[in-house]
Amino acid sequence: MREMRVEVAHPKQYPDATACLTEAFMEDPVISYLFEDEERRPLLLSAFFANRLASRSDADQLLVPTGTDEKFSAALWESPEKKIQSETSYNAAISAAVALLGEQWLTDRLAHLEVLIEAKPDTPHWYLAFIGTRTEARGRGIASNLIRAITEICDKEKLPAYLESSNPENVSLYERHGFSVTGEVTLKGGPTVPLMWREPSFE
Repeated sequence: MREMRVEVAHPKQYPDATACLTEAFMEDPVISYLFEDEERRPLLLSAFFANRLASRSDADQLLVPTGTDEKFSAALWESPEKKIQSETSYNAAISAAVALLGEQWLTDRLAHLEVLIEAKPDTPHWYLAFIGTRTEARGRGIASNLIRAITEICDKEKLPAYLESSNPENVSLYERHGFSVTGEVTLKGGPTVPLMWREPSFE
């Protein structure tokens, strides 16, 4: 697998990161559950990611590859300093979706994601919130580099990492980086989501 440099995204790179994540999650089972209307999903998803990135906190790390691949992939990691109890970085993204879908969407769909929040471990950890690569750039190892950039920090600082594999097809990718399925959550009327944890390497 070829190596490439990874950097923390500058705000001017957020539009490209938004486009990457929007394309990557278009057929994602959890996103499809949240945004059922296929015709409106591109707009809703783009607005969701744009607002989420614009509202990121200091504890967020939006990583992108450098060089010719910089517009093809992005990963949003949340550091161990992130506090779920005081989390506000999703507020703008949720408000934008409610404005388009109505208040009923909150109870019919979004509220059912609460089980994922409840399942999140209390132990301080790095959390992979979102990662995505444009279709034409898949298979190059770009996503692996965006994962490795943080797992190397985890190993150095002896910290675990966590993610929910919203698309079960990606479980094998995460397993190659040391993650293991430790449980699963089934959304009401929706998909089952594998929960994955990674202990730091002590080698």
